Amino acid sequence: MNIKNNSKNIKKNDIFICTHDEYEDRHKYIDQAIEKGAKAIITDKNIKNKKVPIIKVENTNKTLYQIYNDYYNDPLKNINTIAITGTDGKTSTALIIKNLLDNYTKTAYMGTNGFIYKDNHIKMNNTTPEIKEILKNAKILKDNQINNLVMEASSEALLHNRCEGLLFDRAILTNITGDHLNAHKNFQNYLESKLKLFTKLKENGIAIINIDDQNSDKVIKILKQNNKKYITYAKNKKADFYIKDIKEENNKTTYKLIHNKKEYKVTSSLLGIYNTYNLTAAIATLTTYNYKINDIINNIYNIKEIPGRTNIMYDKKYKVILDYAHTINATKNILDYANKIKKTRIITVVGCAGGREHEKRPILGKIITTLSDYVIFTTDDPRYEKVTDIIKDITKNVEKNNYKTIINRKKAIKYAIKSAKENDIILVLGKGIDNYMAIKNKYKKYCDKDVIEKILKKK
Repeated sequence: MNIKNNSKNIKKNDIFICTHDEYEDRHKYIDQAIEKGAKAIITDKNIKNKKVPIIKVENTNKTLYQIYNDYYNDPLKNINTIAITGTDGKTSTALIIKNLLDNYTKTAYMGTNGFIYKDNHIKMNNTTPEIKEILKNAKILKDNQINNLVMEASSEALLHNRCEGLLFDRAILTNITGDHLNAHKNFQNYLESKLKLFTKLKENGIAIINIDDQNSDKVIKILKQNNKKYITYAKNKKADFYIKDIKEENNKTTYKLIHNKKEYKVTSSLLGIYNTYNLTAAIATLTTYNYKINDIINNIYNIKEIPGRTNIMYDKKYKVILDYAHTINATKNILDYANKIKKTRIITVVGCAGGREHEKRPILGKIITTLSDYVIFTTDDPRYEKVTDIIKDITKNVEKNNYKTIINRKKAIKYAIKSAKENDIILVLGKGIDNYMAIKNKYKKYCDKDVIEKILKKK
């Protein structure tokens, strides 16, 4: 079906539908779409004097969903849907839930790491794709008799109404911090985008909320206004699932979980305090489907690492850790973890993405140089910016003289590994298992994981 809401993608005989959100109204691209060959326009405004037929509807966002939902024959009708939103932890929480649910029933995942079902792993351009792609993927699940879909709901997707029309069985909040503001302009807009997810619960849906997050009260307020059920998790004793006595070790994390006045011990190979939150969100979610908490916790032993999240690439003479951390909170979390287990030095290889969030660069620079013994600043998706300008922003408020710049990311990683001494920890942060480097308007083939493996193999 060739109904598109991006005028850049219009081809001859396509239909252009003018969807809109808080910051973008695609009605202004009607002429461009017609020039590119659109044979008709779907709109919810009074548009006249165009060379092609104009089809007026009540709401183009809802119409787009209805068109594709009908086309794919209501593909989510009998699929249990779980959506996760938050600044950090979406991917880990979603993949933990998928892994745990797979012990009971067929489950798929859709998010930053792609579209995963059975043995299939399909890459996607966005963490949360357009509604057409969501429903197309849901049809694949329906055809394969897969019962559950765990998906990440990004703030940008919620902002741009990519989830318009969808209703979820479960909605999870990991956290909301002042990050990812490039699309949202300010924190209030960002927060409101996240809150949208909790208005999309089904009649009997349940929310799972991290009440350690300072914005959780705003989420709970919306849930109460809509008479929606919710359960909570946190290091706060008031939580339904109370996390305590966390022990971070070199190769595992243990903690106690209190639920309904009973105490459970959780042991996982997933490292760091942040993963106790991700694990607990997953445990809490599964209990809402009446799976026994002891069985759920036992299955956690089988979860290895989450691709691109605190992946230990080498752990003999020294340790090499690959992680996707690029937000302020995630970067601080992994550096805090590294400091708890370090014996000698922490060497960090890191950069900042171009074309977005200039204001967070000096904050990151200070955190990284404070919590690392040595830092190598390098390239990370510069887009149209000069890498030297990005690094100048990062180091603007840095007081310590414990860093150097190596623009070429491969050389930066190689330098860090070659400089490593016994018991050092090398952190390679920012890109995880991304398979590209965004330079200007092109995506060049590049992967930190591959680079690290090649360097270690030669070494």
